[in-house]
Amino acid sequence: MFRLLEASPLRLLPSDQPRLPDARLVRTEHGLLVETSGLPISVRRGLGQEVLVPRATRFQLQDEDVLWGPLGGLALVLAPEHRDEVLERRAVEDWGHTAHFAVLADHLLDHGDTLGERIAANLGRRSSHPIGPHTWIGTEWRHGLLRRVALSRPEWSPAVPWRQALLEVLASRAARFLEEVSLDLPRLEPDSELSGLARELLELPWPRWLVRLHFGLCANPPTLSTASLEAGQPRLRHAPLFESAERGRLVLESATDGLELEGLASGALDLHEGTRIRVFPRKVLFERPTWPRYDSWPSWDFAFHDGRWFLTWRHGAPRSDDVRINGMEFFNAALLPGDRVEVLSQLVLRFEPG
Repeated sequence: MFRLLEASPLRLLPSDQPRLPDARLVRTEHGLLVETSGLPISVRRGLGQEVLVPRATRFQLQDEDVLWGPLGGLALVLAPEHRDEVLERRAVEDWGHTAHFAVLADHLLDHGDTLGERIAANLGRRSSHPIGPHTWIGTEWRHGLLRRVALSRPEWSPAVPWRQALLEVLASRAARFLEEVSLDLPRLEPDSELSGLARELLELPWPRWLVRLHFGLCANPPTLSTASLEAGQPRLRHAPLFESAERGRLVLESATDGLELEGLASGALDLHEGTRIRVFPRKVLFERPTWPRYDSWPSWDFAFHDGRWFLTWRHGAPRSDDVRINGMEFFNAALLPGDRVEVLSQLVLRFEPG
């Protein structure tokens, strides 16, 4: 059984008669076809692959496909008919227990759900493929499933298609057990009215086992009620969607034996604009350099903008997966209170209000 989810331009609503200009859906014995007559339509497939369907074309659709026309998106979702809440809860409450996910995979395969194949083939794996080549999407994968997703905006880009990315994630079968979604709305939509945008987001069909949902840091966070959202999310934490912090600091949680730390006083570092972390083979140096300074040592910057701190990647730094935020291979990320920053698997720091 398929479900059609329509977004125009952001809101997702159940729709039996989706509206796509210059195109129509045709149900055949082999599935659904899209017939285009006017403008081309973009089909996003597999969390990152894009297929451009030209005009006057019949195109075979697959489940999890997301169609983008001039007026918004349409997601084609294969609705699972056999969900065992006991097996699912047992699995998501202990992601490190591969036996629970093995049992869940067998159950899904027994009922013809190919998500079981993905889980069985990736049991125990902590990382899988990224969502496209985008540096503004952070992901953490476990057992072939999306566990965490973060969307932000890099310094060099004035805008990113975050609505499309969010729709693709929510339509993806791999996101059925998604636990954390982070949307840096004040950075993604700086000119929008955040409270109205957030209210629309609360109406989206979020995964049932969601634990953490947050919309970023801003100077004057709007007050929003999440009662209706929490009613359908039994594991969702009762926390504000927007957070505010005038000062911030990094607190040392752990460091590998033999790793030398320089510039970190009393296990904590107050953040100021221009703070850098430079990584050497056996040393991590915290400093506020005198600009201009030209070097190619691996480093990350902590920049302060509008009451928010950003971890950004500098020229010469190691690969993005050498720095993780809450386990996600991600940089150019807005930090929120409680976030954990892991550097080269040698150092763990916690961001908290100063």
